[in-house]
Amino acid sequence: MNRAIIIIIIFFTIFSCQEHNSPNDSFGMYPEDKLEEEMDIPRTRESPIPPSPQSSNKIIKTGSIELEVDDLQFSKTRIDSILTQSSGYYEKEDYYSHYSSNSYSLVLRIPNQNFDEFVKQIEKGIGKIKSKSIQAKDVTERYTDLTIRLENNLAYLQQYKEILKKAKSVKDILEVQEKIRKIEEEIESKKGSLKYLDDKVKFSTLSIELTSTVEVPDDSPRFGTEVFDSFKNGGQMFLDFVLVLINLWPFLIMVFLMFFGVRKLMKRKLK
Repeated sequence: MNRAIIIIIIFFTIFSCQEHNSPNDSFGMYPEDKLEEEMDIPRTRESPIPPSPQSSNKIIKTGSIELEVDDLQFSKTRIDSILTQSSGYYEKEDYYSHYSSNSYSLVLRIPNQNFDEFVKQIEKGIGKIKSKSIQAKDVTERYTDLTIRLENNLAYLQQYKEILKKAKSVKDILEVQEKIRKIEEEIESKKGSLKYLDDKVKFSTLSIELTSTVEVPDDSPRFGTEVFDSFKNGGQMFLDFVLVLINLWPFLIMVFLMFFGVRKLMKRKLK
């Protein structure tokens, strides 16, 4: 009987000690492993935050068209007019002049909803199409994934800011601040990617090459032309010779007088 009482007393004593040594739930009493567990929340798993509904698919449209035209400047002016009507703008505009052709290299940004109609107008009345390529890329899944990850990062950022308010030691504060810095970098990166996708979706990109041929004169020699040029060159040489003689008339008169003077003296000596 005494042994049973002793066993019961020991049991209650051990149970009481375990309750007394249970950890406090406040942040200041967290053990080190508890803090590490709190700080190492995985950010790459599926988010508990549901994605925001998408009103429409995110489609990026791009294309290129190469045109051969008769009047380069008129065709360029026509494209300017269509682009203005479509509320688009030039991203790049280059002009090239070659021996046998002149050309424009254009990169246009057109609102997505006006892209198809713009291409139709270009095909109708600008020039002869030498090549054409149109692509449409659906980036809805990528956009949604970036949006979910951004929402996750923002939620985790808020959680870590709350943890930072409760941190007591310098070590805990520094560790949480480092986590916050990394999350903020991820947030800025995802915001930049979403902004890039929004721009590509909102404005489609179209490259246009306009080329016009320039008539090159035939430089091959012809017999009749060569004969005519020879007469022309001979006449020019004779004219140049006459002009030289006219320029030298004082010297010619002196030579003429000297010649007759010497001749007259020779005749006198012979007599």
